Amino acid sequence: METRLRAVLYLRLSKEDMDKADSGDDSASIVNQRLLLTDHALAQGWTVVDTYIDDDYSGLYDDRPEFDRLIRDSKLGRFDIVLCKSQSRFTRNMEHLEKYLHHDFLLLGIRFIGLVDGVDTSIEGNKKTRQIYGLTNEWYCEDLSRNIKSVFRQKMKAGQFLGSFAPYGYLRDPEDGHRFIVDEYAANIVNMIYDLAMEGYGSKAISHILEDRGIDNPTVYKKKQGNYANVKAEAFSVKYNFWSTTTINRILANDTYLGTLTQGRWAKVSYKDKKVKETPKDQWIIVENHHAPIISRDKYDKVQKIKAHRRRATEGGKVHKLAGKIRCADCGSSLVKSGYTNHKMEDWNLRCQLANKSRKKLCTNHLIRASVIEKIVLENIQMLVRCVLENKDRKEQIGLVLSRLTGNGDRLKQMQSECCVLLHNRETLNRKLSLLYDDRINGVVTDQQFVRLKEGFDREYNDVEKNISVLQDRIAALESENKEKKSIEELIRKYCSFEKLTHEMAADFIDYIEVGEKNPDTGKQEIKIHWNL
Repeated sequence: METRLRAVLYLRLSKEDMDKADSGDDSASIVNQRLLLTDHALAQGWTVVDTYIDDDYSGLYDDRPEFDRLIRDSKLGRFDIVLCKSQSRFTRNMEHLEKYLHHDFLLLGIRFIGLVDGVDTSIEGNKKTRQIYGLTNEWYCEDLSRNIKSVFRQKMKAGQFLGSFAPYGYLRDPEDGHRFIVDEYAANIVNMIYDLAMEGYGSKAISHILEDRGIDNPTVYKKKQGNYANVKAEAFSVKYNFWSTTTINRILANDTYLGTLTQGRWAKVSYKDKKVKETPKDQWIIVENHHAPIISRDKYDKVQKIKAHRRRATEGGKVHKLAGKIRCADCGSSLVKSGYTNHKMEDWNLRCQLANKSRKKLCTNHLIRASVIEKIVLENIQMLVRCVLENKDRKEQIGLVLSRLTGNGDRLKQMQSECCVLLHNRETLNRKLSLLYDDRINGVVTDQQFVRLKEGFDREYNDVEKNISVLQDRIAALESENKEKKSIEELIRKYCSFEKLTHEMAADFIDYIEVGEKNPDTGKQEIKIHWNL
């Protein structure tokens, strides 16, 4: 009695396919593939022993659940033939083509058939055709990936948010899912975090304050609202409801709270790999005034300055007002805390870090009391304020600078117009390339013609892409240059009356301070202040 060959059907529908009927278990395309392959198997007298279906999976990757099950079953000898609608249904990756069709399946005695495109591993002369199809399929995925990436970047530039969940402090607008609306409760917590940072509290101290006040962390809060799901984060965060220092630091560094939408920070390493890496900052897509701000620019900038110079917290979880800003005038090292003065908790000595580490072999102490340097800074700021307020020419100098900057408006409009033309050209090339693929599939052009024409398209596309990138960089630089600068006079008037140095004041005025070594004969010590102005 003749043994009937055992066949299995592999059906796949990728996310990029447009012929899906609905979101049910099987789309119309999956149903059609099953009918086509089943009829062919029965006509050949084969027994269909199993069907593997991957719906909504790309053919580029091999981490498809049913594809993975098929490969495992092949090694167990459960079938003789793999039947697909086409080779591209099985894979669009050249590496997978060589590994499975031209190596593993041959060793296992398994025949692969692509019904529509005539692929059959039992035909020796069919190999080159399979490889050409494989190369064409991979090119298709590469170009599709490039086109999708281009569309996504255009959407990002148009201010469309493409993430799954709005950042803490915001909700997705029910009328426009690409935009944010302020979540008043969470926004108040964000403001509280910034205010605590302005007061000098470190991220750990802020997290403890929030926990003591019974405030839910973002994961717990979003879960209670029913608009968040993150299995990895939920296990610990939901169970204990702690605020992590990482969460605090991210909130304090997030320019979303300024009304700015920043996207494109991460990108795939390759269209054939799901791994992502952070992109250079000049490639991020930043849209200003995208949504209502929660934090003012002034407060945000001050917090960034405070964080940049933050050192270990002192009593009460706060850092010193001038922490990270005081340097040795001789070696450039930071001056670090070195014991309290006369056992007073409110005052301490500062000394050169290099001198401390090298036991004064590489530099001298440059010893100074924190209260002394704070008093000197305060007096200098007071003197600066009085000087500026009495100088009537200051306003005219500022006006000249701003008028020079605003003269770039015409140049900016011209470059924006040129960029629009290049973007239109890129979209035209994308459409032409898509038609070329259709011509290849329909037999209008040969494989050789396809390869030659595609090489020409790629060269032209790369030139356009390069010109767009250069022009966008120039536009971004000019827009940045044209931004209105904060008036020095406005800053000075803000502090026209004060008696005490604060963290906010130090962040506004001071870049860094150089402390010289004390003269043993005169007892004098040079203090040089480098201003932010």
